[in-house]
Amino acid sequence: MELSPELLRKLEGLAKIRLSSEEEALLLEDLRRILEFVDSLPRVEEVEEPEAQGRLREDEPWPSLSPEEALSVAPEREAGFFRVPRVLE
Repeated sequence: MELSPELLRKLEGLAKIRLSSEEEALLLEDLRRILEFVDSLPRVEEVEEPEAQGRLREDEPWPSLSPEEALSVAPEREAGFFRVPRVLE
């Protein structure tokens, strides 16, 4: 992957950050060193799939809480659901 100032500006936009020109230069150098290190790692050509039989258990139904029991410990509830702070705009 070729690192360029244009790519770095695109990453800044995606991350919603602003870097000074000194920070950009340092970050580009750090990213180049990281990519060189990753490229130096040995490549895995073939991966054997492990035998999964005998190590996995069958799914079994378990009793669960009723909606009323679950909501009884909720700090806030609304219309039969947990009420939580909005995280997406």
